Amino acid sequence: MPITVRRLTTADLDVARTLRLTALKDAPTAFLSTYEGTVTRTDEEWRSWIEAVTVFAAFVDGKPAGMVGAVRDELEADVTELISMWVAPEARGARLAQRLTDAVVEHARSVGDRAVHLEVVWGNDAAEAAYLRYGFAHIPARKAGQRDRSMWLGL
Repeated sequence: MPITVRRLTTADLDVARTLRLTALKDAPTAFLSTYEGTVTRTDEEWRSWIEAVTVFAAFVDGKPAGMVGAVRDELEADVTELISMWVAPEARGARLAQRLTDAVVEHARSVGDRAVHLEVVWGNDAAEAAYLRYGFAHIPARKAGQRDRSMWLGL
């Protein structure tokens, strides 16, 4: 089963839309967005999202099977924020989360960042365990009123 990971561009609008909407249906409590609030986006809104977020997708046998985003951390200019990780249920266990995290870490290094930060929703034990295996460590909440667990990987 060949696995590839690559950065999506605006030419991949349909892939990005399908992955994101499928993720929101599959794991509605894992993301800040909702399916209902996202499904009505226009093509232009999807293009803007792909331009604003560095989006990577994983493909298994050429079929989209997972995604992750990378954005500039809002608190520290030299930190990449890993966001919106999702792997299709049928592809779980194939180490796609590791490959997608690799893509974000490589991106962070390529732009000269010193760390990658992420937040995991409380109760998402599988994701938290995957990030711990990767080398992320828990850190105290970085924002007042934060509801998720913060994790950090120094580069």
